Amino acid sequence: MWLQITVAGAALALLALFVLWGVRRAPHRPFAWGMYSGSSKGYLWTPDGEGGRQRPVRHHELGLAPETNLLTVQELNRLLRATTPPLPFDGLIIGSAGNWRVRYDGGPGSRLYAARLAPGTGHARLIAALKELR
Repeated sequence: MWLQITVAGAALALLALFVLWGVRRAPHRPFAWGMYSGSSKGYLWTPDGEGGRQRPVRHHELGLAPETNLLTVQELNRLLRATTPPLPFDGLIIGSAGNWRVRYDGGPGSRLYAARLAPGTGHARLIAALKELR
């Protein structure tokens, strides 16, 4: 009986260590739980009117809830058809459903343009875009 409790405790401790290792944030690690969480994030930016600079699109400008953790190309397209926001934007959608480059011209009659990014290039493009926003 004591041996069964010890083995079960050791197995539970190993499982806990594995889970902690899986949630640790390290962008260049080949495995992280976040990759398999089913999330897909939108990173969108728009001109701010000051000398061609860009600024991030605020969630309320597109009618998104601030706590949303899922934005796919299909969902963004549905949202744009329903609300027709006047602001143009460019951006990236990075997630478990693939990585996409998106563009929207803004206003009535505009449509969403989306192009799938080559596997493994989404994070590098996101880093480059975020550096330009600084």
